[in-house]
Amino acid sequence: MEYDYGHKKLLRQAWVEFVEAFEPNFYITLTDPTEPHLATMREKLGKLCGRIDRALLGKKFARHLPHDRTDGLFFIEHIGSNIHAHGLLRVPKASFDELGALTKMQWHRVCRDGKFDLQEVYDCAGVASYCTKEMTRFGFNPDQVAFTRDFMKEISD
Repeated sequence: MEYDYGHKKLLRQAWVEFVEAFEPNFYITLTDPTEPHLATMREKLGKLCGRIDRALLGKKFARHLPHDRTDGLFFIEHIGSNIHAHGLLRVPKASFDELGALTKMQWHRVCRDGKFDLQEVYDCAGVASYCTKEMTRFGFNPDQVAFTRDFMKEISD
């Protein structure tokens, strides 16, 4: 298959527009120095989101609709070495300070040696552009994008 930079650039711009429409309120970077594997990082992201939801919403957090939970997406970069994820999240039930303390505690439990950086989103297009920078590179895998909803179980009425 031939590498097509123009196509990937258009795809990246579509992701930036999607994130702008989503209107996240938090931007987070999570590192994992122990396991540079895509599947492992995705699993850890899912565990983190579940732990945050449980802390904010209680034991029955899975019964809440996605828009009431930790909602958003992660862009995973540098597979194989220095793996990290940039997350654009909408967390309706938490303040910046509350989410910061909660994330620090929960990420340490999920990834003992991992680090995190949490920021509020002021320039959505700018941060989305930064998060998607690897999409135009050769070898980018679509599995490097993870929706938090991928980690949620379906809610049945």
